Amino acid sequence: MSEIKLKEESMEDTLKNKVSGARLDFDENSNPFYRLTMYLKEPHTNIEYYMELNKNDSKELIIQKEDGNYVEEENVKYLHQMWRVDLNSTRLLKVWKEGEKGIDIPEEWWDEGVTSVPFDTAMWDEVFVDKEKVKIDYNITVVGNEADRVTELVTKIKEKFPNEKDFYVNDHTIIGEYLDNHTIRPPYKSHNTVTLYYMYYDKTEYKKLLEEYKVPHRDLYSYKFWYGHKYDIDSSKRLLKVVIQDSDAASNYQKHPDSFIPRPQLPVCMDAYFAKIYSEDGTEADEYDVFFSTTSDIMQEYCEKNNLKFPLPDNRIHDHVWVFGLVYDKNTLEIKQTKAYVKVVQNPENWFAFASSR
Repeated sequence: MSEIKLKEESMEDTLKNKVSGARLDFDENSNPFYRLTMYLKEPHTNIEYYMELNKNDSKELIIQKEDGNYVEEENVKYLHQMWRVDLNSTRLLKVWKEGEKGIDIPEEWWDEGVTSVPFDTAMWDEVFVDKEKVKIDYNITVVGNEADRVTELVTKIKEKFPNEKDFYVNDHTIIGEYLDNHTIRPPYKSHNTVTLYYMYYDKTEYKKLLEEYKVPHRDLYSYKFWYGHKYDIDSSKRLLKVVIQDSDAASNYQKHPDSFIPRPQLPVCMDAYFAKIYSEDGTEADEYDVFFSTTSDIMQEYCEKNNLKFPLPDNRIHDHVWVFGLVYDKNTLEIKQTKAYVKVVQNPENWFAFASSR
């Protein structure tokens, strides 16, 4: 691995030279040590920042040699990227607000720490694959032309699946459609498939649903507060999509080899979670989804490095991309699709006013 020789830099020098450095400091016992200093730049606003690491982290990263201090280039790059990911995550959270227990959020979810709701539900997700918009997921509270489309999609489901539960159980239900401008991802067979996601669902009902679909290891996993159905209108088949947190049962192979979820190497990211898809006979699809929060530039570099197709067109890179996703083969870990979810609000002036007030 290549190393960077660190100069002894003041804050002013670090910002001026736009490089990492080392600053001599003294601990509480007056013992000298070097702090790793870093130049950082926020990708959306281009605001420049200066950051210093604490004594222990600096000691782990700085390599002291006879001719000076060094640091591995990959470590500096990781710190830069992780800082941007964390900053991006903070930016995305600005459009959420604290809900009310028992009103916005059921008590059973509130007690698990799920306390936030979107500040405005009138919005939709535009899903991009290979620089093309391939899917739209509408919140059921949208109005105008989008509301008409929601009604049409609900009608399509009810005509083939007349015994489904109330789609309007709360204001957070999501209903979506695939566009026919691409090859649909497996295991889905038809573009004439409607997606439905229930948010803040009733856990007792969900447990029965997991049993109905014969989902294995269902008592080991920690689930997110939403799940999905995929309604294939042509074949009249309904799939279940379960969304799983990256808990110990999912990530610790030594302790939980049966429930461990294999995954490809991910870019520098935060808040990864997984999805599995089941047929009504209990068959699990060969494809898993992994979703995560990262920045567009980090994702673009990841795609280039791994010979993958970056999902966003150039004119949408700086949009409100709230999550990226990979579809991959659970056996070979081959990545079959990269995707990006762009949040679009029906009343953007309300969104900007709310976000800027926080």
